[in-house]
Amino acid sequence: MEETYGFLISLAMAYQSSQKDITDDFKMRRIENFLSRASRSDRVRHNLMLREGISPNVQDYDNITALHLAASEDHDSIVELLLHYKVDVNLDDRWHKTGKETNEMTTMGNRENITGDSSSSTGEGDERDDSR
Repeated sequence: MEETYGFLISLAMAYQSSQKDITDDFKMRRIENFLSRASRSDRVRHNLMLREGISPNVQDYDNITALHLAASEDHDSIVELLLHYKVDVNLDDRWHKTGKETNEMTTMGNRENITGDSSSSTGEGDERDDSR
């Protein structure tokens, strides 16, 4: 009787472990999809995932967020969407860069810095002569 009981406990533990693996795998795939949509500027599906409850702050194995990806690819509409959902602009990736810093590096004179202030990130006194 004890052997049967031990076997049933082992079986139940194995089942719970496999269920946990399936759940973890599903969560990782969901995060991968979310981040992929940010890098491809898929605003409609990205918004749908946010409305379904995924956190705008999820990170991959390098701690990269959707904000890091959208900012580095100049996907302003995704950055704005993430800001609307209260993304944390100060989360560090593996290289200790925040999403806000990534956006600032990408904006260097190309576009408005939408994660911070609206001043130019090229610095003061950076005037260009466009008269030529």
